[in-house]
Amino acid sequence: MGAVLSERVDDLAERVTDAIHSDIGYYATSDVVPRERTTAVVRANFTEMVGAITADADFQTATARHTGATRAALGVPLPALMHAYRIAFQMVWREFRAIAESDSSLSRRAVLAATERIWSGYDIFASEVAEAHREATNEQILDDAAERAALTEHLLEGRITTKTNLWETAALLRMPTTGPYIAVAAATDVVGKQPLHGVENKLRVLDLRSVWRLLPDQQIGLIHLPNPTSVDAALNLIGRLATGRVGVSASFTELSHIGRALKYARVSLAGPGVGVTQFDDSVLGIAAVATPEVSTGLAQSVLHRLYDLPADDRGPLIETFHAWVRADGSITATADELFVHRNTVRHRLRRIEELTGRSTTSPRESAELCLAFEVDARLDIRS
Repeated sequence: MGAVLSERVDDLAERVTDAIHSDIGYYATSDVVPRERTTAVVRANFTEMVGAITADADFQTATARHTGATRAALGVPLPALMHAYRIAFQMVWREFRAIAESDSSLSRRAVLAATERIWSGYDIFASEVAEAHREATNEQILDDAAERAALTEHLLEGRITTKTNLWETAALLRMPTTGPYIAVAAATDVVGKQPLHGVENKLRVLDLRSVWRLLPDQQIGLIHLPNPTSVDAALNLIGRLATGRVGVSASFTELSHIGRALKYARVSLAGPGVGVTQFDDSVLGIAAVATPEVSTGLAQSVLHRLYDLPADDRGPLIETFHAWVRADGSITATADELFVHRNTVRHRLRRIEELTGRSTTSPRESAELCLAFEVDARLDIRS
């Protein structure tokens, strides 16, 4: 029986190829796998199967595994590939049945034994093809994920130096190349676990494109803001997802500024406060964090005596100074904001002057105070 089938392998391969390319939608509409390639693969699989039947030996599945792996690399869907194998073995079975019906010398036992071998071969070949296809697909997914992770990290860390490469990377990551955007940095509680779990998919539901990278200590990301309400929607979502501290940059329009924006997001993450904190890109705020080692030393030299106070004494003084700055130096507006008497504001400002040795009425010394308190608000320098 095996010898007879062996003589018909070439003809069978041609007929199976015709059936595959006419009956299976993927093969009928795609030119990824040319007909001659399908014929060669069918012939190789048949030769391996018929050889095992002829020799009454174990099925060798190297060709089947190679077929599964190479078709996965070409992007052939597994259901289409499995359908092709079903067609092939069904045609082998029909060919065998025709031979058996025309040859009266074949015993019923021989026919049953050959039938069992054919369908046993199908089970083995189909299993090996599917396993090889899945393994290759998983490897490809991991490779694609690794490439995407590397591209994302290079983009977010500002390591891409030319605008052309920047735009190409953004296009590969399916990110718009024109802003505005915000950068995000979220602290991880556990290494390998996202502090903003599922954020990319949830942002996509809001029609917001984003890319994210999980680092050992942070999850960093870039969010595109297509309209004026997008930033509020993004921040609200991040606030709901966050399991800990999150720093967010001010919005920016040039993708090339992502490195700087991520730096400011990380500054907001590291600063005092809880929850989601967005960086204020005022001149004073940028000056406070531009060179942290310099600004930290300046702030500590100005505020060190203030830091020596108990927290209950120190807190109202710091709160009052920030309110006074927001009020453009108005004692009345400061008192109204804090719900205290104007004399209380004056008293607290005098205490600040005494503790720092800087006057709130001297332009130079007032500027030093403003910068020192700005650094205090943005950087964790009290410890």
